[in-house]
Amino acid sequence: MMGETEGQANFYYNMSIEQFVPLDHPLRAIRPLIDKQAIRRECRGLYSPVGRPSIPPEQLFLALVGGYLLGIASERKLVMELQCNMALRWFVGLGLEEQPWDASTFSQNRRRRFDRSGVLERLFDQTVQRAIKEKLISEHVSADGTLVRANASFKSFVPIEVAMDSEEYKKRLRSSDEKEEEKQDPPRGPEDPGNPTVDFRGEKRGNKTHRSKTDPDCRFVSKGSSGTGAYPGYTVNALMENRNRILLGVGVEIFQSSSSEERGALNLLDRAKRRFRFKPTSLGTDKGFFHEEFIGKVFRRKIEPHIAADKRGSSRLHMRVRMRQRGRPYYWSQRCRKKIEELFGEGKEYHGLRRFRRRQLYRVRQETWLIGWVLNLKRLAKLLTVQPATA
Repeated sequence: MMGETEGQANFYYNMSIEQFVPLDHPLRAIRPLIDKQAIRRECRGLYSPVGRPSIPPEQLFLALVGGYLLGIASERKLVMELQCNMALRWFVGLGLEEQPWDASTFSQNRRRRFDRSGVLERLFDQTVQRAIKEKLISEHVSADGTLVRANASFKSFVPIEVAMDSEEYKKRLRSSDEKEEEKQDPPRGPEDPGNPTVDFRGEKRGNKTHRSKTDPDCRFVSKGSSGTGAYPGYTVNALMENRNRILLGVGVEIFQSSSSEERGALNLLDRAKRRFRFKPTSLGTDKGFFHEEFIGKVFRRKIEPHIAADKRGSSRLHMRVRMRQRGRPYYWSQRCRKKIEELFGEGKEYHGLRRFRRRQLYRVRQETWLIGWVLNLKRLAKLLTVQPATA
């Protein structure tokens, strides 16, 4: 018999928000790994002891983590999801009768409290310490870097102002006037002040001569051999242990060809030793790190450099790396180091690493710590047998 809809809805409902979250939902496995009390301890010094009660900081961080886990790139869209997504509302700890806060709450709290405090970095470190405590960390690590697009347009790049003599200034002024006369474009309507027309055809633009007005720390980046043109971006480096693909550190560097990747990898090695007293046995990288200076610095740290050998280079250090190609440890390091590319791809495809939302180096680093925290939480949720969270 064909069913019919109920015409009269119930006046009262007796139910919990947990009933809307499936038992196999990924957020259930990740929620027990986030300690609300640890977040409150980290943020205690950032709030005044007097005044009106604020939004609980653990709810702000849980909302950010939930948003990046679900691939929600916009804070306005995140607030909208909090209104209608019951799983995300349960993850954050909002009841059915509570209303989400305004989207500007995130930006105001970041600007006033979190950006300079290093809270996200310490929360990322807690996942690494948990993995070390559970003996999930291998002594063999891999390092690599990737290019991430900055939140800046090509139009925002303007020439760097430098002092010049009067004759050079007059010469440039005359040449610019001649170019304007040659164009003879038809008259246009009024310019949009928010998106002005910028004609930079025929003009050489580079990192030595131009800077972005909106994000002065970003640079024109390009892999060179990838076939794609240069675009505004940063270099993001990562250090990964090889057994379970847990990130031991992430960092952002201003792009300076391959040297930004090498410098970032060494900084992450030193950071792991300083923060976790962790010293790896071997380091696997690709051919981009096959430089004599970098190899020497790895040797001085008493780490085996399992670097993909290239034909270039004939120094003693280059030969020492090539000799290690014959061993099984080198073979396995080279196989495992490709997994770090999978982490970069996962972050770019699902968690907002393809293009940064924030601007300036210190803010971009905070966003990178958040994405690294999300990736480690996913690894730990899969590796650890944690009782799913219930309301």
